[in-house]
Amino acid sequence: MLRNLLSLLLLVITFQLFAQKNINIPLANDFTVITSNNDTLSLYKTLNEGKTVVLDLFQITCGPCQTNTPIIDSAYKLLGSGQNNVVFWGISNADSNQDINQFCNNYQVDFPCAGIEGGGDSLINMLQNQLGYFGFPAYAVICPDDRTMHWQINNPPTYHGFDTYLNTCNSNGINKKSSKDEKIIQIFPNPASEYVNININTTENARFRTELLNNMGEKLKTQIFNSDQGNYNQFRLDLEGLKEGSYYLIVYQDGNLIYAGMLMKVNSK
Repeated sequence: MLRNLLSLLLLVITFQLFAQKNINIPLANDFTVITSNNDTLSLYKTLNEGKTVVLDLFQITCGPCQTNTPIIDSAYKLLGSGQNNVVFWGISNADSNQDINQFCNNYQVDFPCAGIEGGGDSLINMLQNQLGYFGFPAYAVICPDDRTMHWQINNPPTYHGFDTYLNTCNSNGINKKSSKDEKIIQIFPNPASEYVNININTTENARFRTELLNNMGEKLKTQIFNSDQGNYNQFRLDLEGLKEGSYYLIVYQDGNLIYAGMLMKVNSK
């Protein structure tokens, strides 16, 4: 009798711990949308392929959406540009395909997006019926194994703000380099007044491109550097003509994104 009571108590405690672990983590319902480029995106089909889905819910006239978009797109590229086990989908409930394509072109968005012509409005209505009213932008990570949806996360966004949730999903999408291939990048000084040094520790001969964007995603400066053979390369990015404030610095190696981060410009004393 005592053994049965202990077993029952253990079962209750286990259930309570499970419930506490999963409280406020809703399950995602299936949906299908058609992107502005006429591609079909189906949630459960994608999850069944072992892929984690990151949702970016936006409207093109939303100021924070415009400000955040370069960060979200950089996160997408840092996670493999959809070629690994993490995909990014943008969803709008207010915009046409033409307007979305123009928005993606203006803000250099490379992940697929769907609007009202592709069922984006119906999807957001479904989410608001399930989760309650929300504003824009809103972000979510949907896990492939149990279809749990980590909701209203990484806002304001950072380049690696999704990583914790992707690890929770046991996704293999986060790029991990071996010690042999690892690139060590140093950006200094930061804050900077006149210039910033970019140090890259790599043995590869490569072409590097830096881009400096403002908080609206507009590209202000682009510079090209070619690395010399050896372990250590230092480049200097000129900040002349820029106003005091925050900017996004992005570094590509042979066309592949290898760094994205915030750079502060201050006036020289």
